[in-house]
Formats: sequence, structure tokens, C-alpha cells
Amino acid sequence: MRTLHLASMGALAALLTSGCGKADDTSKMASSAAKVEAIASTLQACSYDGTPVQADGAALTGGAPQDCASAVTRIMGYTGLPANFVVVSGPVPNAAAVILLDDKRVPRRVIAFNPTFMKAAEAQVGGSPWGPISIMAHEIAHHLSGHTIVPGGSRPDIELEADKFSGYVLQKMGAPLAEAQRMILTVGSSHGSPTHPARNQRADAIRQGWRQSCMQSGGLECAGGKAPAAQGAASPGAIARAATAPQVATTPAVVNASVPARILPAPGSIPFKYGRFIVDETGRLDPARAKTMEQRLYRLARDSGVEMSVLVVDDLKGLSANDYAWAMMRQLRIGKLDVGNGAVAVVAPRQHQAAVAFGPGLAKEAEFSDPDTQLVQWIDAAWPNCEDADGCAGWTDALFTVFDGTLFWAERSKWTIGYQSLGQLLDHYTRINAERMQTKRSFNAATDQPNGNLVRVTGRITNLKSPTGYGQANERLLGGKLGYTAVSMITDDGHDLVLYVASRLARLMPSGALRNGARYTAVGRLQSTGDKASKQASSMWLFSYDPI
Repeated sequence: MRTLHLASMGALAALLTSGCGKADDTSKMASSAAKVEAIASTLQACSYDGTPVQADGAALTGGAPQDCASAVTRIMGYTGLPANFVVVSGPVPNAAAVILLDDKRVPRRVIAFNPTFMKAAEAQVGGSPWGPISIMAHEIAHHLSGHTIVPGGSRPDIELEADKFSGYVLQKMGAPLAEAQRMILTVGSSHGSPTHPARNQRADAIRQGWRQSCMQSGGLECAGGKAPAAQGAASPGAIARAATAPQVATTPAVVNASVPARILPAPGSIPFKYGRFIVDETGRLDPARAKTMEQRLYRLARDSGVEMSVLVVDDLKGLSANDYAWAMMRQLRIGKLDVGNGAVAVVAPRQHQAAVAFGPGLAKEAEFSDPDTQLVQWIDAAWPNCEDADGCAGWTDALFTVFDGTLFWAERSKWTIGYQSLGQLLDHYTRINAERMQTKRSFNAATDQPNGNLVRVTGRITNLKSPTGYGQANERLLGGKLGYTAVSMITDDGHDLVLYVASRLARLMPSGALRNGARYTAVGRLQSTGDKASKQASSMWLFSYDPI
């Protein structure tokens, strides 16, 4: 879907037009600088279905449509990666991923949307919000996959790669397979072209990406095309609300701005997302013992959706173990963004460093453990033995024992968002307890305890420093290892709610820190129930949020 490409990343980049259109022959005789100027003055763009369209590059400078920018931010949140492009508007049929020159003649990645794109795309698929989302994900894939920095233009193979990515991300967001494919089956061509495959091929690529995401998440209904409930993903209605919300300033989902955008592990060592949970670049762990742990982590991901990878690395590539762990967690997209149930442990014995990057949900389960210290202690005690000819042998088990406490609680916690509002959760347990009192049966924590449930709430932040005391924030829960602060919210269904916010959470969220007076859709684990009549607030541990 794009036409300008960087053919070289050298000191002087030569820009070439894609297969969607050809530059004027006179540009072939011009200098590199003249080519840049000539190509910058005219843009030949491709629409989503492959139909060529002429557009003036100078016209693609409008401010990003609010609904498109908000939806792009949400999509990027599910990839776990920072955006490597900017969003603008202009006279394109729907959307296009391009390389444009800025006012200093420096190339930059751009996704251009027609200002009326969202409504027009929804109308084409009968009002489904997944239609425009699928197009956006496709265009984003072109930039994230590097398609716009290679010569040659649109080709069937790279279009299928972008379609597969679209299916992968939409499954993460909660779209059924049929909805993920609906747009391309509606507007795609029945016959292939030199630049774009036929719609059936493209729909099959979307299916492949959707099923890959589903299988990696441990879904039980992948073959049937349903989005598993364990995803904890947003409903189409929530997607639509987020997409039409006022635009807010966003910050990349990074923990340390100095961390490179991409850290590449050694060849063959990419964990879980490509089938592995334990990576040993040193070759010193006992293979049989490592396999036993890997099987445990596989079952955990399959049964609960919790994803954890352990990397024993030779080289931290100049980073601290902490920064390396967070970079790998972003790059490998570990865990579900909504519930924060991922972790990456990095052990670098030869640099005498170790750290674990926890998603906010799993961090709560590990709050009273200290794996970073324990892992360094393991290096001190075990590594001199591991460097012997026999390798780590039994010390391999000692390494994995560090995570036993965290995995114990992760295996027993709920990771499915069971309630779509606080009122729904509270009403359910009011009915449950009324029934229990009527039948005089004993309390059953598995069915009668509201605390510990995952719930999605929508509401407005009323105080960034929640009052403490009876019916408000519990001072004993503030601070601690995770640096909790308390924020007050009034939910759309009229409940006072205290959100306990870990200090690291804002740096993980695409929208940045919470803002007073702003409305959010938030996901967390219920900590206590309140009473609406007496204005006693309920409370929950906050795991993720999106502005509305």
C-alpha cells in the first residue's frame, strides 16, 4: 500500500517509486538530490484493494484524523512495540503507508488516512468497527516489517505478510476470524495482480495470522474462528469508542528511553512467540531439566494465558540486565497487554547481572519475592560449577526454583476478564450471596469471593491523589515494592472506585500517565468491594488502561 521506498540507508538515500507507479523517465538522468526533489513532488499511491490512485505528496500533511490516530495507538499497544511512523491525513482513498520527505528533505515513515476513512470503511462492511481496524493493522505492518525501506514496491508476498500481521493483531484485540477477514473479502479483487494477490489468498493469510495468535495464546477454539475469552480483549464496541475518542498525546511504550527500539537475540534463540520458553545461549544448562521447566511454562501459557520466558544470555549488548529484559519483553510481545500477565527473566552470568521484567498483573503475583537478587545469588553459587565440563547439571533446577513462588500464584489466579463493568461484578456476587444465605450453604471461596476477579471498568478519573481513610484508599497498600499510588475514579455505572497504580505502569501504557478528569477504559483485579449507597469505594489493582 505504499509507493516511496528507501533503497539505501547510506549517507545519501536514493528514493525509488514502487510497482504501483513509475517515476518520470527524466529522473533517471538526474542526480540523487534531483531524484529526491522529483519524487517528493508527486506521490503515486495504492489503495487497500490495490487500485492505483494519483495523489500529491504535498497534500499528505494534514493533522491526523482523531479517530484514526486513537485507533492506531490502540493497535500499537497490542503489538508491544513503539510506533516507527507518524499519522497524517490527505486525499487517499482509504489508507497508505509511504515514505515522505519532511521540510528538511529527511525521509520519514508515514501512514496517511482519508479524513472520512473510519466511517467510510465501517459502512463498507455493514457498520463493523473491525473493518477499518483491519486496514490500519495492514498498513502498520508495512512499516513494522520494513516493507517501505526496500525497493520494488508492492508485491504479492509482502502484501500477504501484512495481511497475516493484520490477522495476528486482530485476534489479540478480540476479533472473530470472520470479522478479521470481512473487509478484504468485501473490497478485494477476485483476481490477483502484479502487486496484490486475490482476495481469497489474502483472506487465507489473515486466517494464518489469526490462528497463529490464537494457538500461541492457548486458545481452545482456534479452528472455529472464535476469539477465546481468555484473551481479555476489547469488544468491538470498546474499539469503536476508543477510535472515536478525542486524540490525546501519547508516549511510546518504553521503560527506558535509552533502550534501542529492537534488540536481536542470537540466531534461533527467540523464545515463546516462535515456540520456545527457555533460551540458553551459554549452552551450560542441563537440557533435560530445562525441558521439564519449558513444559511447565508451556502448560501455564496454554491453560491460563500467562507467558514467561527465561533467557540465559552470553551478551547483554551493552545494556543492563533490567533494560535488556524490558527490551526483550517489548520485542517478543510477552503476555497480554490488557492483564499484564507476561514476564521475561534475563540471566547474564558472564556479566554478573540478572533481572526480571514483569507485566503489571504478574508483578502483583511476584510482589513479595525478590527474583533479581536470587538470580544473582544463583550466579555466585552455581556458575563456577556450570563452567566445568559437565555444565550446570543439578544447578539448573536451582535456577528455576527462583520462580516457583511466582508460578504457584500465577497458576492459581484468574486471567480471564469475567466482568465488563464493576456493577455487573457486584450484582453477580450480591445474587450469589443472597442465594447462599437462603440455602444456608457454606461459603465457597472459589465461587463466592468477588475479590481477585478481573474486571473491565469505564469511567472518569476524579482525583490523582485519592483520599485515604475509611471507604477510600488503604494507606497500608500504598508504596511498597511496586510503588503503589491511589487514584479515584467514578465509573459510568455510578460506583466510586480506587485504582492502585504501580509506579512503572504509566511507562508501559501507550497513552502515558493517567490524567485528572479524563475518561478511561481500565482493566484490573478487584481488591475490595464497596457500597454504593454509603459512598464506600470499591478498589482494584490497575493492570492497564486506554483513554476514551
